[in-house]
Amino acid sequence: MSTPEISSQQINAKDLFMVLIVTVSWGLNYPVMKFVVNSYPPSAFRTFTFLIGCMALGAYVRFKGISIAVPKHEIRPLFKLSLFNMVGWHLPMIYGVSMLNSGRAAIIGYTMPVWALLASALLYREKITMTALIGIALAMSAALLLAWGSASQWGNHPLGIAVMLVAAITWGTGNAMMKNSKLSVSGITLTFWALFIAFFFFLAITIIFERDLWEWPTLMQWLAILYGGVITFAVSYVAWFHVARKLSAVSSGLSITLVPVFGVTGGALILGEAVTLPDIIALVLILLSMLVVLFPDSKLKDLISRKSLKS
Repeated sequence: MSTPEISSQQINAKDLFMVLIVTVSWGLNYPVMKFVVNSYPPSAFRTFTFLIGCMALGAYVRFKGISIAVPKHEIRPLFKLSLFNMVGWHLPMIYGVSMLNSGRAAIIGYTMPVWALLASALLYREKITMTALIGIALAMSAALLLAWGSASQWGNHPLGIAVMLVAAITWGTGNAMMKNSKLSVSGITLTFWALFIAFFFFLAITIIFERDLWEWPTLMQWLAILYGGVITFAVSYVAWFHVARKLSAVSSGLSITLVPVFGVTGGALILGEAVTLPDIIALVLILLSMLVVLFPDSKLKDLISRKSLKS
């Protein structure tokens, strides 16, 4: 369902607060996840968060009187979008976090806009521009930099880089599918059913592979589970859809560029993770790649032409 874009002059303090919620909560989600999966089965943890997120969002839509009915002909495409944007993103991501420090996982995860652009070109024949190729090269350089020598650092493994890349590519593909979908349902309705579907997938995974590891969460683990379910999923997704619908496509995309920054900072402050020079360089490369991908070619050409005229 398309929504008209509104210029940045109409953005108020509430909108900026919404951006702050999304950026901080999604960034800090990485050290929170890392804290839990160090001592608790990853899929069981994610199952709890999906259930709580679904319940919280369900309570919200009931309070607001929002219908979450899905037209019969849209059930199949909604299911497909849920597989890519929820299951396909969160499954490798939760295991990638268990193999990496949280900051590195956040950096790799938020290469997503680059893969969304590439997926749009391959699946929907959108034109790949020179700036897009530059963005892809920057993102791949960051991934290779983090993979190089990561085996020698505690809490990092080259396989974790690959798993997080799979997560980011899957999420990017899902975003390309979302962009080109013709669903009439609201973003909140889509999020509710995506959480609902993902819950059952993760429930099956934890029953099959983690049943012998089950145990009742501790108080701190419950707090992390509540954070993931209520803040990361329910509250932040509501905030995200508010931002994505009111800001322009470029502005909403740029609003998530600071997520890996909070991921790296949160990992260092909360978990005491070391931030190395390769981490900093990779973070800069990822931010540059996102800026390049999200910055329209027309504006880039206009900026270049203005500079040439001044000179």
